Amino acid sequence: SYGNNNLLEECGLDLIDILLKSNFKVILRPHFRTLRDSKKLIDSIKEKFEKNPNFVLEKGIIPSNMFHNSLCLISDWSGISLEYAFALERPVFFIDVPKKINNPDFEKIHCETIEANIRREVGYVISSNELVEIPEKINSLFENTDKFRKQIIIRFFLSLIRMNYSYQAENENNYYWHPNSNFYC
Repeated sequence: SYGNNNLLEECGLDLIDILLKSNFKVILRPHFRTLRDSKKLIDSIKEKFEKNPNFVLEKGIIPSNMFHNSLCLISDWSGISLEYAFALERPVFFIDVPKKINNPDFEKIHCETIEANIRREVGYVISSNELVEIPEKINSLFENTDKFRKQIIIRFFLSLIRMNYSYQAENENNYYWHPNSNFYC
């Protein structure tokens, strides 16, 4: 993500260091606005890690072979997290940094965002104070890849149902039953 309190700004250097010291390959793809607005941070990351053969700083589109061969994604509140989880059926580690709020009146909507609702359903939410636990959790994925893949699919559909009923309860006068569906619309 980008802006104040994003993952890279909050704890990116520490996280990259922990992962590289645990012999993981790290592909860092910052948001284009972070590349533009946080040049000092990007330069310090390059200076510290660019000589490590397990580190790649990608400024454009991640090559599909790297993307498809990745075991997991580590992110914050970015929408790419959901795309990754559901397209590749792989887990996401969400580093729990403060939410990026673009609408100061968002609480008036009375609707939880999908990012907030589904984070625990498709991965792990980890405090920025618990970064050292990530390598162990990633290693456990190797043993449980198929199990986790099935859980993501099931959790995705359960979350849709739960969000649908939540929406229905808040808008009970504004729904209808679609005869060819098991969902309220």
